[in-house]
Amino acid sequence: MKCSKADQLMMKYMDGILSMEEAKQLNLHLTECDACKEEFFAYQKMIDVLQDGQFYKAPDDFESTVMNRIKDIEVEYEIKKTVPIETISAIVWGFFSLIFGIGVLLVLYRQPVLEYLVQNPYLGEWANSMIPAMDILSAYINDFKTEMTNILGTSKYIFEVLRLILIPIVAVLGVVKYYIYRKEKVEI
Repeated sequence: MKCSKADQLMMKYMDGILSMEEAKQLNLHLTECDACKEEFFAYQKMIDVLQDGQFYKAPDDFESTVMNRIKDIEVEYEIKKTVPIETISAIVWGFFSLIFGIGVLLVLYRQPVLEYLVQNPYLGEWANSMIPAMDILSAYINDFKTEMTNILGTSKYIFEVLRLILIPIVAVLGVVKYYIYRKEKVEI
């Protein structure tokens, strides 16, 4: 039997709900396991002390005395300083700007940087392995530039059409607003 099972049987014994079969199993385990035997006798000692019934009565004013002492305790709270959202956003934008700036510099000066890294005795092998990845990245960047040029060309036409539509709509809305709020003096 495992000690965990013996512990469960000890609890059943202490509660007085141990069957005869379980008592035999527990007794057998206790004869073989010294650790469980010590634990069993410690439990038994606690039960014997509690059953002796030597209870002490608290003084009549015990509760009020304790409550008054609790009221007299002065707790000094330290207000935790919070970091303003402006500081957090400044840190995030600063970090983003730094990473973006490094990325732009690496894209603009990738050839001199790669040449320097290839000549470095410690990083040369790594840099040589990075050159194909840089070529692929260059191709992606060129494709991105081409797509952005196409999108900007198309969006220029869309913005012209939207401007022709939005200007009359905004003018009509302005006239309606003026008429309602200034001439009629309608209160909201």
